[in-house]
Amino acid sequence: MSSWDASLLTFVDSCSVGDFGTAAQAVLAMAEILDAAPTHYAPLISPRADADRIAELLAADAPLCAAMELVGPLCGVLLSRSAGGTASGMVKIIDEVDEGNFFAEDPAIALLGAYGTALVAVIARMDGNGRLTP
Repeated sequence: MSSWDASLLTFVDSCSVGDFGTAAQAVLAMAEILDAAPTHYAPLISPRADADRIAELLAADAPLCAAMELVGPLCGVLLSRSAGGTASGMVKIIDEVDEGNFFAEDPAIALLGAYGTALVAVIARMDGNGRLTP
């Protein structure tokens, strides 16, 4: 496992235990991880919003919109929130079998946790050159 893969797993773990004080902190953490991704993962994480767009959305107090733009248009997304407040996120990376599901108190964190989970599942099936193994 590469250090980048480990940072993605750590991010998902941090989402599950509520380590992020705000959704904006989670968005910034995921943006930093995606910015450092190995080039052979680019098809999984591109296109997506750049740092300026994320900063603009966070300045407008729109962390859920920022999370959606980090996930990008190549993923199917389902996000719901119960009457009690718990959010559920699901992300399916296009053309992949695996999907990520995640529950959190904040919808942006649920979405990013689901995206991280989906990425972990797909990456686990790749060889060192970014090709999917059967």
